[in-house]
Amino acid sequence: MQGYLAARKMPGATLVIAYGERIVYAQGYGWADVARQIPTSPWLEYRLGSVSKPVTAAMIMRLVESGQVQLDAPAWNYIAAFIGTSPADARLQQVTVRQLLTHTWGLDRSVSQDPVGGWYWQGATVISAARDMLRYHLVRMQLDFQPGARFAYNNTGFAWLHLIAELVDGRPLEQQASAAMGADSLSTGVFRFGQVLPSALTPAEPVYYDYAGAPQWPPVPGVYPPPAPALVPRPDGGYTLIGYGGSGGLVASPLTLARFIQRLTGARAPALLQPATRTAMFTEQALADGTRYWGLGVQSWNAYTPSDYVVAHTGAAIGSRNGFRSTPRAPNGAPLMVFVQTNGTPEGQGTEVTDNITAEIVDPVIFAVDQIGYAKVGAKPEIPGTALIAPGSATETWFIDRLLDWGEQQFPQLLSGPASSSMYDGYRYRHYPASGSYVGVKAGRVWLYRPSLSGAITDVGALMDYLPQVQRATSGAAP
Repeated sequence: MQGYLAARKMPGATLVIAYGERIVYAQGYGWADVARQIPTSPWLEYRLGSVSKPVTAAMIMRLVESGQVQLDAPAWNYIAAFIGTSPADARLQQVTVRQLLTHTWGLDRSVSQDPVGGWYWQGATVISAARDMLRYHLVRMQLDFQPGARFAYNNTGFAWLHLIAELVDGRPLEQQASAAMGADSLSTGVFRFGQVLPSALTPAEPVYYDYAGAPQWPPVPGVYPPPAPALVPRPDGGYTLIGYGGSGGLVASPLTLARFIQRLTGARAPALLQPATRTAMFTEQALADGTRYWGLGVQSWNAYTPSDYVVAHTGAAIGSRNGFRSTPRAPNGAPLMVFVQTNGTPEGQGTEVTDNITAEIVDPVIFAVDQIGYAKVGAKPEIPGTALIAPGSATETWFIDRLLDWGEQQFPQLLSGPASSSMYDGYRYRHYPASGSYVGVKAGRVWLYRPSLSGAITDVGALMDYLPQVQRATSGAAP
């Protein structure tokens, strides 16, 4: 990891390794914020880029499982009322949900525009959200090949799937994913759509960096308040994440992504899908042009036996690179899972990025774990959450502040009015004179002190016990 950051001149990255149902390793490398020297952390929420696609696909497969969506039904049927008119190219009405999931529906972005992530003007209004871009472009689009004829990777098909999921389910996609996950140990279970305006980033995200000397772009109109700058660093508004929607706009921590893939593959209970649905999703599809290694919304293939699936995907947005692989290392063995997320664009040739995060990091980590031996890996317990927050670190400070802010909202009579913050005897605490309460954190434990009631300081739980619900409550995700 250190070598990758140095070779590619990247600011920071996080690595998470899971084996079966356990997360056995999680470590940040480099800087989340170079200027302020804030280190990376497995708790940070990174832009997922196209790793959003397996999340979107999983929500579609849950609708398939419930009978609300059919894989081989025309995908147009699910959005026809929303679009409101017939497409100029009638073949779009023949596109199936399966073809969207396998990138075989007819758009070739080497030939035609892959419109999501961009924008257009509707009078004086800028339209950039993925669903609005679809309503505008799908009725005007001409397909580049007959649906099902061949493979051509693109983003628009997964924005279409995102729209289907929302129209059928009735909830925003990020709420569906967060509710399906729920809170889990080490993970908040929160997926959300990110922002590109630097001032709109949450404290949970790193700063996103382009490579040195990268060109700047005009920002998407409407991203910056007036007077908008003429040019900005590309991660800061040269595109929008809500514009990519379910094809590339989600944000989540590597711990949450690890828990998601563990449950998607059935390695951890409760599984997101029933076994038959999971098998359908991970079965390598017989694509007409001979393209290999694609299931439904994921790269997948058999490793040893028909039930030993390798599942993988990569993602890239300007300012971040991501990749994961879940792979059994023996027939019918527990899957080893490796997740890498970065907050930089690697140095490339001119303006073209030439990295391959799977070849450069994910696979070498898998081979490194192979050398340790799976007798040792299999005996390793899940890493305790307390081990991921160094006492006195910037990460701990950030989480304590977030916990105390949440506490003020949840317990206003106990933690009310103006408060003062301080440190004493290892406690980082806030004092609320109106109620006479002190609440703080020391040695990873949350403590409450009310001298008017008792002379004792009460241990009310581990910081780790509260973090999942705190993050979910403060991220806007469904409870």
